[in-house]
Amino acid sequence: MTMLGRYRIDSCLGEGAMAEVYRAHDPEIDRAVAIKVLKPDYARDPEIGARFLREARAAGALSHANIATIYDVGETDGVAYIAMELVDGQPLDVALLQQGRMPYERVLAIGRQLASALAYAHRAGVVHRDIKPSNILLSTDGQTAKLLDFGVARIGDTDQVTRTQAGQMIGTPRYMSPEQALGLPVDQRSDLFSLGVVLYEMVTGKVAFPGTALATLAIQIAQEKVEPIDRTTADCPPGLRFVIDKLLAKKPEQRFADGEALERALARELAADDEAPGARRGLSLRIKLPLALALVTATALIACTTTTLSRETRTLEHMAITSGGSIAAFVTNNAAVLAADNAGLPADQQDWSALQAFALTATRDPAIRDLIVADTRGVVRAAGDASLIGQRYRRTGGEAVMQGGGASIVSAAADGGQGAGIRFVHPITYAGARFGTVDLVVKRDGLDAAIAGARMSLILLSIVVMLAVLMIGYLSGAMVARPLARLRRALDESAKADFALRISHRRGDEFGAAFDAFNRTAAAIEPRLTGEDEGEAAMLATRIAGPTKLAA
Repeated sequence: MTMLGRYRIDSCLGEGAMAEVYRAHDPEIDRAVAIKVLKPDYARDPEIGARFLREARAAGALSHANIATIYDVGETDGVAYIAMELVDGQPLDVALLQQGRMPYERVLAIGRQLASALAYAHRAGVVHRDIKPSNILLSTDGQTAKLLDFGVARIGDTDQVTRTQAGQMIGTPRYMSPEQALGLPVDQRSDLFSLGVVLYEMVTGKVAFPGTALATLAIQIAQEKVEPIDRTTADCPPGLRFVIDKLLAKKPEQRFADGEALERALARELAADDEAPGARRGLSLRIKLPLALALVTATALIACTTTTLSRETRTLEHMAITSGGSIAAFVTNNAAVLAADNAGLPADQQDWSALQAFALTATRDPAIRDLIVADTRGVVRAAGDASLIGQRYRRTGGEAVMQGGGASIVSAAADGGQGAGIRFVHPITYAGARFGTVDLVVKRDGLDAAIAGARMSLILLSIVVMLAVLMIGYLSGAMVARPLARLRRALDESAKADFALRISHRRGDEFGAAFDAFNRTAAAIEPRLTGEDEGEAAMLATRIAGPTKLAA
């Protein structure tokens, strides 16, 4: 077949139980489309052809990001066809065959998209009735899912066409719901069961119902439970296991009410996974809470302590420089008169002994480490170290590491190992003229002691704060852990006691509200558990007779 109506057939994409799918080209809009055509055996049956077209037209009204769009529905030369969106990607069954089971995060994302598509279709009254991996197309990047083939869908409960053997078995047996397998009326909850079968296969990498014969499949679907997910898949979170188990409930009323309810459940699981990615049970809450508080507090304390100590150091250094500057000014003023007197005399008549005596007296002050007085020619005329007298004056100590108020702070290493200090270099001026230079170094032992004391005080304060935070965190964790442990024990015991238990308490806080909620839930569930499942197996076994005869 090369042409179908106006469509040019390019290649065959695949085939299903009832139809074949071709890649085609629509010349009217110059677009590649997928053409689905009923197989000849079904095309010859006018009832099936009419049903195929009628339900495809209804599905064509659906417009959703996760539903393949139907562009055209028609019949040409007695051949019924559907022209639909051609999506680049691969069917889910091919992806599962290539890679096996999928990570649960991807299952959640794809499952939510499919639930959204079904919710939209169900609100429009359309039931798909053939949810299976080959009808789910994954985009090239694997992040987007498209639901295909609403060709066997029906509109709510309005389809009253007399069932034929072929009509009764519309859908793929392995993914049928119990209602379909038993030949009973179906609604949107049948789609949810089929989607549950698909999600189970995605999570475990195994089919939910492994039977090969139709009769065996019908019995498994209608009566037997699937192998528990946690036996084969350890990383599937409990919330997703619950969703899949609920979808695979044999009774429709025990499943989610519709696709919208399923979408909300999967959205909650995605949100929980986003809030704590990769979270696993580990340390106790009474340990994790104080550790978390301690980490935050330590970060804040380090930032605050560093800032405070830096500001305190600058303040103390400024005070030391101000005090040392006063001493340097006093020495300079006293040296100014003697230096001016000697500057007007010939070199052989100059007398610097009085200035040297003053220098020796000044250096006896415990606060002064060194003193040098040089004349205008740069010759040392007075010094605390008498051996420097008569030598050329040069500044020692290298580059200053901090400047302020005409002073520089030098380290012991930079100043020949004499100890750290604060150097003040002042010009000697008298009556507006310069007569030399005073180089004074003031000890900074007191400054260093004050800085060390401030540092130790901040460290001790930080230790006290950290201990207090750890204690508060531990006590807070214990206050939260105890009621949580009580609620957890009640939940564990409720399954064994059929919810015939209640939590007694006198709490008025949020945990009290949680206990009350548990008690209300238990009170509502307990009466429903008594005798609910009696006779269910016999009733299901009776219903199996229909599909078994059909297979024969």
